[in-house]
Amino acid sequence: MKKNIVLFAVWCCLTQITYAQTEATNPVVKYRRSSLYTLMIDDQSRPYANVIRASFEKGPIPEKFNDHNLGNRVIPTSNAKDESGNITAFLEANNVARDIVAKWFNRSEKGGFNMNLIASRGTYDASALDIAKAKASQRGLQALADAGEELIKNTFILVNDYNYVSKEEVAKKASGWLNAIGSIAETAGLGDVATTTTLTSAAVTVAGKGYVVKTNAHLYRLVWDDETAAIFYNDYWADDATITAEKKKAFDESKIFKLQYIGSDTSWADVQSSVFTKKTEEELIEKATVKAVDAVIVKLQKNHDEFKTKTPLFTGEPITAKIGLKEGLSDKSKFDVLEQVQDKDGKTQYVVVGSIKVDTSQPIWDNRYGADEENPENSKVDRTYFKKVSGKEFYPGMLIIQKKGK
Repeated sequence: MKKNIVLFAVWCCLTQITYAQTEATNPVVKYRRSSLYTLMIDDQSRPYANVIRASFEKGPIPEKFNDHNLGNRVIPTSNAKDESGNITAFLEANNVARDIVAKWFNRSEKGGFNMNLIASRGTYDASALDIAKAKASQRGLQALADAGEELIKNTFILVNDYNYVSKEEVAKKASGWLNAIGSIAETAGLGDVATTTTLTSAAVTVAGKGYVVKTNAHLYRLVWDDETAAIFYNDYWADDATITAEKKKAFDESKIFKLQYIGSDTSWADVQSSVFTKKTEEELIEKATVKAVDAVIVKLQKNHDEFKTKTPLFTGEPITAKIGLKEGLSDKSKFDVLEQVQDKDGKTQYVVVGSIKVDTSQPIWDNRYGADEENPENSKVDRTYFKKVSGKEFYPGMLIIQKKGK
């Protein structure tokens, strides 16, 4: 028993995970999230364009990501069938990659940088990230490299191209939709139809008519490699006390920062029929806009491992996590359990220590946007339960990541 306690204490130090104990049974875990900057294509010719834009701008960033939004989040449409070229041109013309880096290093009006945001988001010791000291030792350089790989490199840019389209049009594109209405509803993000226990005429009507908010999302990632980091720290870095006009100008005119295109996907969310709700059309569109983004993030994560987010275990026995339907969980979902450790140089590594699957004897947490209003009977569920597939003892704060293709 004593040995286990000692090992657990050492593990907590190595993981650098901090707990804010709000309640004895409800620890809040801080861990290293990926960061996300979201933008949208603005096409005023489309139905409800202003409602969708307003919903997007005030919609929340998914809590599994750090909010890395910049001031400009709207890209004017090019009216092309494929907006990919327009998006790339906008990101390059507006130096988005450079400005993302500037935000990471808290660039001031004077042009100086500091490590405060990186230390905070990464739960690093700020003194270990002092640039002057770090560059003087191999261990210090490893700490900077770790911050780059763990945080800066995992910065993603998601551009949404929304449209307000007929559900009938969506349904007809799926083969055999009338005979498999539940499957179509699930595929199309029509969760409320999918959860109906019987295929009533009302459910069929809602699935075949009405509208959805559809988004075609384009995903990019900040390029932060050894070469880019070396140029930044050697040629551009200075704090407010040491910044010079030459260094400020060098960063302002830099073209070394790049974005890498990862992929695109499409998803949509139901604008519910009045047969199920008394909300206004605008309120329904607002909910559907947010839910469409959540749905397309799930699709992109299934197809691109680098975009998958890690989630801390909330409890170890029973095994639970604050993750649910919004993240695309189903009764077939499986996860690796990771232990976050540091090597002798202080660099973070993740070791797979087991695997878990969704416990089908318990309901999956419905944490989708507006679920508390749509499914009030499930409002008491605030986590998803899992069963151990392999591994030894699991602890709160250990990280889980969905298995490839699951």
